[in-house]
Parts: sequence; structure tokens; C-alpha cells
Amino acid sequence: MYFPGSAGGISALTGEPRYPTRRDFLQWESGDKFIVPPPFEASSPGDCILQSVEDVQFKVFRQILVLASPVMADMFSLPQKEAETKSNAAPLDHLPLISLAEDAETIHNLLLLLYPTSFPDKLEVQEAIKLAKVYDKYLIPKTRLRLAIGPLYNSRSTLENSPLELYRLAWELEMMSEAAIASRFTHKIAFKDLYIALPMEAFEKLLDLRKRREEGLDGLIAVLEPRKSICEADAGNDFDFFCQIAALKDLAKTTSSEDSGDYAAVFGLYTLQVL
Repeated sequence: MYFPGSAGGISALTGEPRYPTRRDFLQWESGDKFIVPPPFEASSPGDCILQSVEDVQFKVFRQILVLASPVMADMFSLPQKEAETKSNAAPLDHLPLISLAEDAETIHNLLLLLYPTSFPDKLEVQEAIKLAKVYDKYLIPKTRLRLAIGPLYNSRSTLENSPLELYRLAWELEMMSEAAIASRFTHKIAFKDLYIALPMEAFEKLLDLRKRREEGLDGLIAVLEPRKSICEADAGNDFDFFCQIAALKDLAKTTSSEDSGDYAAVFGLYTLQVL
């Protein structure tokens, strides 16, 4: 079931049927009230209710949650109260209800990842962070979560706006390639802020990545010997030389490839330009 004008259809990421996300349903909200889309609304099939901290109810199948999370399996083994039917909604009476501490949007994104027929749209950084905490809380395997979060590391604007958050998120999810990508955008963040924001092991690894990147760039500079070209072009002005080298290093640190040959290409192109 898709609402008219919604963005349902086939997911470009997975090729699977895609149910509308919260962003698709903004026109169906009243004020700040979250409107539950299919397949989790009251008229959808299901045998239990999950209730968010805002009292938004999601109708789900227990077996999907039990298979995904041992914590949820234990929750369902305990006596549950019954859901109450909301006004103008399909009857929910006599279905067991579990109240969760998470907000409606986080529960919705979680269910999209757990259900086999759906997959969330590109997540925002804060949504991804909330989901990672929920996955830890309920001991859910993180394979599909990693797939959903991966596109964040392909967006330069997202990396520039939230480098530290994305580095820590990748570190906690053991996405080391993505952590290395995010680390390139942390060079302008003060060490004090890094130390406060990161676990010690992640902090030490970040410092090591930054140190090795600096050493690699210095080595490339020594090999390419841009001093002669730049100094001849600038009448031997060492100040301009060092300013331009610093700018080149900043550019190379945030290049999109791990291949150090890309750094060489950056310096090589610049050398040709100043000749």
C-alpha cells in the first residue's frame, strides 16, 4: 500500500520494494505528530505493538523482532499489557504492547532495516548515530546497518559538516575504511576537542592516521621537489612557497581515494601549472 504522491516504489540501493519514509509523509503529519506509514500502521498485518516515547504505535510481527534481537526475544517472554485503540484508527485491542525508550523516527528507521521488504532512504548523521545506539542496546547484528550508513561517507558535504561524528560512528561500527575517509576531514579540529569526543583507542588511531598522512605528504613533496618551480615562479619567495605547500597538503588530505598516487597527481599537476 502506497499513499498517493508518496515516494514508494523500487529502492535504487537494493532493488527491493521501498516503503515511504518519514520524509515522504511530511504532508500527512498534523503538527509534529509522526504519522506511521505502511507496513507498520494500524491497518497493516501484525501481532504486537511497539510504542515510542511519544506514544506513537507501530504494528509489527514479533517473530521478525525476536529473530533479530535476543533482547527483544526476552522482552516478549515477559507479560505485556494490551494496546489501546486510538481514535480514528484500526482496532489494536488485545495485541501485546511494548513501550520503548526511543523516538518514533528511530523506531521507524530500525524497523525498515529489520524487515526484509524495506530499506531506509539515505540517513542523516544524527539518525545514523541513534540507530547505532539502538543496535547496541538490543544486540542486533549490524550488517544491514553498515549498508545503510555507508552512503554517508560518499558525500563530501556531509563529511565536511560532521567529520568527527562520522569518524566515531565508523570506528564503533568497525568500518575502518570509512573511518579513514572521515579522518581526513578532522585535521582542522583541535586536539583537545578530539580528545574529549573520542574513546582513547579511537583517538590514538586518529592521531596515527593523521601522522602517517603528514609523513606521506612530506615524502611526496621531497620527491617531487616543487621548491625550484615555485620559487622561480615567485622570485624565490619562501613565504609564498610554504603557504602554497600548506594549501596543497590540505587539498591532498581530503582527496577521495586511499591511493597515494592521487596525492602525487595533485602535486604533479600543480608543478606543471607553476612552470
